[in-house]
Amino acid sequence: MIETVEALGIEGNWEPVEETVTDAGFTGSGGPAQAGAYAQRDVFRFDLQHRRTLAETTESEVTQANGSTRNVQRTWIADLDGRLTLSSGYIEETTLTSRSVQQTDETRSRLSIEGSLQGTERWQSTEQQVNSAVVRHDSAYLVRDVNGQWLLSEARSGESRGIGSVERVEEEAIQRQNLTEVVGALALSDKVVTRTSESSAGDRVVIETYSQDAEGFVRNDNHLALRQRVSRSTTATAGGGRSIIEEIEERNPMAPNDPMHVTQRTVVSVRSSGRGGWVTERQIFERDQNGRMFLVTKDTEVATEK
Repeated sequence: MIETVEALGIEGNWEPVEETVTDAGFTGSGGPAQAGAYAQRDVFRFDLQHRRTLAETTESEVTQANGSTRNVQRTWIADLDGRLTLSSGYIEETTLTSRSVQQTDETRSRLSIEGSLQGTERWQSTEQQVNSAVVRHDSAYLVRDVNGQWLLSEARSGESRGIGSVERVEEEAIQRQNLTEVVGALALSDKVVTRTSESSAGDRVVIETYSQDAEGFVRNDNHLALRQRVSRSTTATAGGGRSIIEEIEERNPMAPNDPMHVTQRTVVSVRSSGRGGWVTERQIFERDQNGRMFLVTKDTEVATEK
């Protein structure tokens, strides 16, 4: 799969600035049935003379054993001479502790002064199928402090509920460190409500984020106000493709009591390439100081079936 990002050049033409090439497959001769898969993601960047050079490489390997899945990733960054140097790592382990409970542990590592990878961030999450319509999830985000100890920085809890056969509502409460309290104390910071609906005309997702600081100041109570709304509509197009339109509405930080308005619009088109693959075109528009939406970036991704 190849993805190209373009930006406006100094002469006003769209020029490639970055290209991502992804190759994936299975480690065993049995294909998907085998308990292993690999992927390599190479990022190339273009200089002012349009020369293409390798900037970053990420290798990942997924293995399965005894009901657990382990995903190991490592990333190398190119220096000024083009030599790749190990920069970061990522490990994700998912385990089914029972028929209805799944646990996931994620650790992100950075290169230490000693030259080895050391964990700097951790995510611990649990997902439980309460009944046929309700799924409960809880997660914790930890960071390593200067003493090498893991410190709880954020906690999330919520549930997803099915409403009939075509609608679903997910609510999530987010707690973050309260700088006015003792170290490690968490306080309610945000609430995210996601509504998903399906119809013959297409799918629609609305994500609303409520925050304590949405009104331009941080309140000292648990009152949350609407800060951002993301609306995403997906419709089917000819040939098995689809069209996606996403709009982001936000408050004006200089006038937080004014009605929200659209600050960004993303238009995505997915169509068949005619050669057994798909072409994805993405355009992002943002609002300027005069309130007009203008194109800021576009990219094209070509995925070919092997």
